[in-house]
Amino acid sequence: MKEIYILRHAKSSWDNINLADFDRPLAKKGIDDAKKLCSFLKKHKFNAAKVICSNAKRAKETFDLTADGFQFLIDGATYTDELYFGNIDTVIEKIKETEEELKNILIVGHNPTLHLLVENLIDESIQKFSTCNLAIISFKDKWKNLLPHKCKLKSLIRPKEIKF
Repeated sequence: MKEIYILRHAKSSWDNINLADFDRPLAKKGIDDAKKLCSFLKKHKFNAAKVICSNAKRAKETFDLTADGFQFLIDGATYTDELYFGNIDTVIEKIKETEEELKNILIVGHNPTLHLLVENLIDESIQKFSTCNLAIISFKDKWKNLLPHKCKLKSLIRPKEIKF
């Protein structure tokens, strides 16, 4: 069984309206949500075998704050503009390139692409894929054979619903 972790970046700051969208950092709420998610991930012993993260500042900051929860070294992640500028086909192609011996992959990026990706993979509608939400998707095939509509949503973790 393979798993795809899809993490939308945490809430970004709009304090400096002169910043380009790509360069916006996390807001205090985003930082708090990412830390809360990290604690949840640690408690439940999550582990990411591979990470592909958008190069946008808010996505990188989100991963930096959650990396320990995934038991993944920040320096080991692959950072790419394709998760900022790309579409769901781009993301699916990236996932298909995963080494077969790896059991899971974490994708950190942006809406609307990630919301559409989740719905496309599981062939279901999800009402909302808010900031710092984590979708856990499973499928029973080789990475290179990943196809839309062939996966199952195992869980959708929302920081506002996490209770300790």
